[in-house]
Amino acid sequence: MEKRHPVFLSTGYPDPLGVRQKVLAPLLNQALMPLGMTALDDGADHMPLAQRLIDDSDYVVLVLGGLYGALSPLGLSQMHREFVYAATKRKPVLAFIHEAPSLLPEVAREGSREGAVRRDDFARLLQGKTRCHTWREPADLVDRLARVLPDWLRTHPAAGWVRPGTAGGTEDAVLRRRLAALEAERERWLTDQRPAALARGGDPVELEYSCAVYQGGACKLARGRSRWQWDAVFGSLAPKMLEGASEAVLRKTLEQALARRALEELKPRFPEAHAVRNVTLAEPVLQQIKVQLRALGLIRHDERGAGAGCWRLTATGDAAMTQLLARRREGG
Repeated sequence: MEKRHPVFLSTGYPDPLGVRQKVLAPLLNQALMPLGMTALDDGADHMPLAQRLIDDSDYVVLVLGGLYGALSPLGLSQMHREFVYAATKRKPVLAFIHEAPSLLPEVAREGSREGAVRRDDFARLLQGKTRCHTWREPADLVDRLARVLPDWLRTHPAAGWVRPGTAGGTEDAVLRRRLAALEAERERWLTDQRPAALARGGDPVELEYSCAVYQGGACKLARGRSRWQWDAVFGSLAPKMLEGASEAVLRKTLEQALARRALEELKPRFPEAHAVRNVTLAEPVLQQIKVQLRALGLIRHDERGAGAGCWRLTATGDAAMTQLLARRREGG
């Protein structure tokens, strides 16, 4: 399988020599995916974005030319702050420092002695804390980077990133089967721990709801109670949870099922009723249903789902749904 490694690339802001564009090729040739920022001229604080990019990267590459850069309120340049953050996160850092900044064009070096001192102090910090190499011309930088990278990457192995769906076929299939077996074993163990006295199957449960009842040209708000069995509740919800369902989907499914029965159930109280609308399941009822089905080992909460998470069938729940809903052969 082909792995790729995100690398945070910082070449200074601004970058008058166009160094960033020139070093992309050797990085890409080593299956590295360069991350970083190219322009910081809007006066905003870009460190939160830089921190997220560094967090997502396996490596950090810094290219220091003749400019230290604009100072932040902390008194440090953007690249200096990026280096400090990368060091605190223990990211492998590879630095390339221009060996003679005084020879660079005026636009590419600090114009004040104070700026030059800051730049040189930062260069000494990098030399004392990271693996450093020097460069003089962009072509020289590209060549040195291409020669240094393979050994540096071998010295600092990282997990990398694999395109979804391209992971090693046999190994990936074995891991999936092992995971499924472990999940099934966990479900069996949990089933053994569950109290046998839990309501289930044909045991009754009341679903409380409110709705609008239309009778004789008038609309009245009414409350109702629908008597169900736990198998019927689970059978209504289970197919929705095959691929995962949010709480909102579960609520809507039950309310639609209740709406089909509400008119008939409310007829004794509203004999002239001809329509029922806006059926709303009582909140405690939905919560009790989730607790009960989870206690029975039929469903689980998956934080990896969309939004705030979703509800999925367990292996036990999948088997129970099949037993409950699958059609049997006639005479079988």
